[in-house]
Amino acid sequence: MKNSVYGELIFNTGWKTAVDMPMFGKIVNVTVKLKAYYEKDGVTAEQEKAISDFEATKVQKLAIIEKLLNDCANGNAAERFKAKTLLFERDGSCALLCDDEENEDDGVAVCLVPVEEVMSQDEYL
Repeated sequence: MKNSVYGELIFNTGWKTAVDMPMFGKIVNVTVKLKAYYEKDGVTAEQEKAISDFEATKVQKLAIIEKLLNDCANGNAAERFKAKTLLFERDGSCALLCDDEENEDDGVAVCLVPVEEVMSQDEYL
């Protein structure tokens, strides 16, 4: 499927592509996933709007992510967290899922929409 913002998306338990994002002074490869149960579900209007809004305010959103993670890790976020998946839910809510060196079983979700907060991936998912 072709997306106006991210280009070609492949369906595999949701629509996916990979992008490079600057985080903590490095470029990291992150999977962008648009949640969908079936390929025929396509992408919702809410997901399209959330994607466009994220891209339009990407610099600010990435600064918010870094601040929230640094607050969570007492300024040690660059060593502790590794960004993995930028997840767009069907309702347009959005979170960046990160691996956590201190909790390898769970990880964290940095929620961006509708509320900016950090929580465990267990709570978010």
